[in-house]
Amino acid sequence: MKVLLSLALLGLVALTVAEKVKYNNYKVYRVTPQNEEERSLLLSLESDNPGVVFWKHVRKVGMPVDIMIPPHLQNDILDGIRSFKGKGLQSYEMVNDVQSLIDFEAMSQTSSTKLSWNAYSSLAQIYEFLDEIASANPQVASVGVYGKSFEGRDLKYIKLNKGGTDKPVIFIDANIHAREWITNTIATYTINELLNPNNAEISGLLNDFNFYIIPVMNVDGYEWTRTDDRLWRKTRSTFNPLCKGADPNRNFGFGWNTGGSSASPCSDTYMGVDAFSEPETQTASELLTKIAEEENLSFYLSLHSYSQLILIPYGTNLGRVPDHDEHMTIGNLAASAISKRYGTQFTPGNIVELLYVASGASVDYMKGVHDTDLAYTFEMRDTGRYGFVLPADQIIPSSEEFLDGLVAITNALKAKAAQKN
Repeated sequence: MKVLLSLALLGLVALTVAEKVKYNNYKVYRVTPQNEEERSLLLSLESDNPGVVFWKHVRKVGMPVDIMIPPHLQNDILDGIRSFKGKGLQSYEMVNDVQSLIDFEAMSQTSSTKLSWNAYSSLAQIYEFLDEIASANPQVASVGVYGKSFEGRDLKYIKLNKGGTDKPVIFIDANIHAREWITNTIATYTINELLNPNNAEISGLLNDFNFYIIPVMNVDGYEWTRTDDRLWRKTRSTFNPLCKGADPNRNFGFGWNTGGSSASPCSDTYMGVDAFSEPETQTASELLTKIAEEENLSFYLSLHSYSQLILIPYGTNLGRVPDHDEHMTIGNLAASAISKRYGTQFTPGNIVELLYVASGASVDYMKGVHDTDLAYTFEMRDTGRYGFVLPADQIIPSSEEFLDGLVAITNALKAKAAQKN
């Protein structure tokens, strides 16, 4: 393991001096532990070897784990996996060459300077879209800046309010993890559909709900994925001189540092030097607190990828929330609605039960601190064929099925409100 660690660190150094990180011949393997001993081996690999990147982290026995392995480590690590205890772990190759996925994704980019749902857009294009659609709908939409990122970029949201400040509020954020590009496209698609009078079912939601939507929460990290490292996950803070950034979804101040996060600054799940150490999470929490205190914040949703899951707090040792059954009922309604258009299957359930312990998450913060009626994390497409590098031709289908699920959730919220009255 020490040899592998040294090789991995050499690989990291090589990546830091390159102009743009390339993933030529990096492969993604799916490994499924069949007992606790095999699971422990994978946990050890995840915690002790920074040269590999776990696209899908270690969960329970029988649940698949997706591991991206660089070329110089593949022989050693795969030999160890395949010969473990003379039997080997169940494994197969998911992605033959990660760079080929990135290159294919890049081919979809257009020369247009405007945001398009046929390609992935830059932060500047996303912000221009927010400003233009708000300007075109001044009676309903307004754009606000709720803070500055570590590198000084504006952190923007759009508010949609079609008359009345007492209506329940739905808050949606996206791209808290930099490499999860599909999430900001779903967010902007949703904004467009809410303000599009040709889609009565979706635009009609503004009669019953106000919306706040943050298309890109981790703006520095997102721009870094576009210019330097497509698979970067964290923020870009420099509180630690060795490795930049923290995992913003391990940095919220509820249950922080109580498991499922790393104290190593080089880890993808690094929790930060303290709760809310990242300006991106601190300022988001201030905005959320203001809305929760001054308005009727009814539903919080954080968009992530990938795995096709509807995750319910808590992600800590606190276990299920008191209204877990209600979350499951509504989550199943959403999953059913999502499946009808393209057959895409989503699974609802508690974070720890479906994935793993993950303390310091935004959804836990919203439920644990603000007791939001409904709080979910959606893990969007896919289940591993493309992982974080989802082709652009899946943007619109992903967005359409998401809106189907959103309508189902809002119908359930309206029914619940009617019962109270």
